[in-house]
Amino acid sequence: MTGVTVRRVGEHWGDEHWVDERLIAVGSVKGGTGATSLAVGVAAGWPQPGAVLVETDPDGGDLAARYGHHPDPGLVSFAAAARSGGAADLLRAHAQQLRLGVDVVLAPPGDTAAAAVQALAQGGTQMLRRAAGDAAVILDVGRVGHGGPGLSMAAMAGDLVLVVRPTLDELIQVQARLGWLRETVGGRLWLALSGPGPYQAAEVARDLGVEVVGELPRNDRPGAGVLAGQLVGRSWRKARLPRAARSIALRLAAAPPWYVPPPVLLGAEVHR
Repeated sequence: MTGVTVRRVGEHWGDEHWVDERLIAVGSVKGGTGATSLAVGVAAGWPQPGAVLVETDPDGGDLAARYGHHPDPGLVSFAAAARSGGAADLLRAHAQQLRLGVDVVLAPPGDTAAAAVQALAQGGTQMLRRAAGDAAVILDVGRVGHGGPGLSMAAMAGDLVLVVRPTLDELIQVQARLGWLRETVGGRLWLALSGPGPYQAAEVARDLGVEVVGELPRNDRPGAGVLAGQLVGRSWRKARLPRAARSIALRLAAAPPWYVPPPVLLGAEVHR
């Protein structure tokens, strides 16, 4: 298991520490980019069996509605059990399996999700890793805002994938946040380009200094329907969007461990 440390705002560390590369966060700086669908696709396409998707978007609750599940057991019950010092592999006991074969810890709609996310953020990486056992964990962190609980969860991860449209208005929003994101996020930062836009992956990576992990296809209604819980069929993995998500999952899984200084979380605490 990857070494993890505990880091609080204001403490001084003179050396470097590993982050947990088996925590993968997927989010965005603005809503409506398809980050939740990508998180589902990455979990479905993860090359090692047993990956678990955790819906840690404070404004989440979408997946239960999309796939016709009740959100309990889910994020709220898991956060309560984990904070009580539950046994190893606790995470899977609070997961439900979507018809795509993805195990997911579902968030409820409303403000309850934000409280549960905050409890997990305060518990930190060690608590989440103990509950997950050896499984890879995909975190749907929603919008990564300055000082918010979504950022607290993203700061735990070995990889953070920001889903962004390759348009000027969205790319400048990412660029404006890169300073504090790089100071806060302990792992590797990636971009996933979603939807139409005039900018190519190589151009975006060069100008922003952030590697593009993949591009999500445009106008793939069947693939989008699959990952949104609206369509199902034996050949769903052949749709372009699930295939693109799997390619991203393979690249993330194959990336070498990321060795960085522990993050400083602005306006909140990161526990590792």
